[in-house]
Amino acid sequence: MQKGYNKLNLKKDNKYSLPVLLYHRIVNKQSVIGKHKIYVKEKDFENQLLYLKNNGYETITFYDLQKNPSVDLTKKVIITFDDGYEDNYRLLFPLLKKYNFKAVIYLVTKINFNAWGVREGEPRVNMMTDVQKKEMSDYGIEMGGHTQTHLDLSKCSESEKIKEIKGCKEDVEKLTNKTAVSFAYPFGGINEEVKRITKEAGYTFAVSTNTGPKEFGLDNFQIRRIEITPKTSLRSFKNKVSGYYFYPSFIKSFFTGKQTK
Repeated sequence: MQKGYNKLNLKKDNKYSLPVLLYHRIVNKQSVIGKHKIYVKEKDFENQLLYLKNNGYETITFYDLQKNPSVDLTKKVIITFDDGYEDNYRLLFPLLKKYNFKAVIYLVTKINFNAWGVREGEPRVNMMTDVQKKEMSDYGIEMGGHTQTHLDLSKCSESEKIKEIKGCKEDVEKLTNKTAVSFAYPFGGINEEVKRITKEAGYTFAVSTNTGPKEFGLDNFQIRRIEITPKTSLRSFKNKVSGYYFYPSFIKSFFTGKQTK
C-alpha cells in the first residue's frame, strides 16, 4: 500500500475501504432513459445524499486526497460521474449545493454528445457546455479526464492512447485553470500500457469500473469503483457506502458496532 493511504482509525483486519461510487446520469423523466442502465432517478439520488448527510458522511475528491494524503478516510465517500452529461449541471449540481457535497466528474473533452452511446442504440444526450463545467469547477467540483473521444484505450495504438489521455488532461486544465489529478478509463478498458501512459501523462489517480484491488490505496491507477444503478435500493446503497461492501461479513459489524469474528 502506498504511504499515506492507510491512516485509518480502524484495525487493518476490518477490511475497510474508502467507497468510490460510480454514476453517469441523473434523470427525472422516462423519455430520456436508454437501454443501458447508466442513470439514477433524481428522487433516488436525493434520498442517497440525504442518507449520507443524516449519517455524518463527508464527500471528498481526489484533489482533497492529493492535498492531504494522510486524512482519516472513515465516513468519507467519493462520488464520481463519468462523461459529463448536461444533466450533471441541471440536476446533479443543485443537489450537491443543497447538501453541501462535492463530486468528481470525468469529462470527455472533444465531442459534445454521447456519440459512443448513439452507436450502441442509446438516445442522443448532450454534454455540458464549457461554461457549465467551469461554473461547477469553480464551486469545488473536481473535473477529471475521461479521454477526448471516449475510446476503449485497451484497443488503441500507443499513439492513440497518448493523444487521448494526455490531450484530455491538457483540455481539462485549460478549461478549469486547475491541475487534473484523476482519470477514468472509458469502458473500464485497462491494461498495463494504458496505466503506464496515464501515470506518465501526470495524473496521480485513475479509476476503473469493477476491477482492481478491493482495498483502496493498493493501486492508485486502478481504483475499483462501486456502481450505483436504477436498481440500487436505499438498503443496498447503505451497504455500498459502508466501507465494507467488498467484505460482506464485516457489514453487520458496521451497522451494529460489534466486531465480526
